[in-house]
Amino acid sequence: MRAFRFTAVAALAALAAGCVSQSRQVAPQVSPQAKRIVSDGAGGYVLPDGTRVQVDPAGGFTLPNGAYVRRDASGALNLPNGSRCVPDSRSSFACP
Repeated sequence: MRAFRFTAVAALAALAAGCVSQSRQVAPQVSPQAKRIVSDGAGGYVLPDGTRVQVDPAGGFTLPNGAYVRRDASGALNLPNGSRCVPDSRSSFACP
């Protein structure tokens, strides 16, 4: 009987520990310091440094330095440095 109680208590403790560790898992969020690319409401975007660019028919745009930012099928912006800016609303993108 004593062995059964010990086994039951150990199983309950393991189950409780699993529940506690799962409750601490948090979904990844965009950093509050993330840079943002925001729609200007007139067919362009305002870049994090304040520069305005015009969006082309493919959804991308050319940076002032001549590099092209492509919009992919998921709606993200692919920067020339390999980073992706993901849409976080209908009018803005969060960048790393």
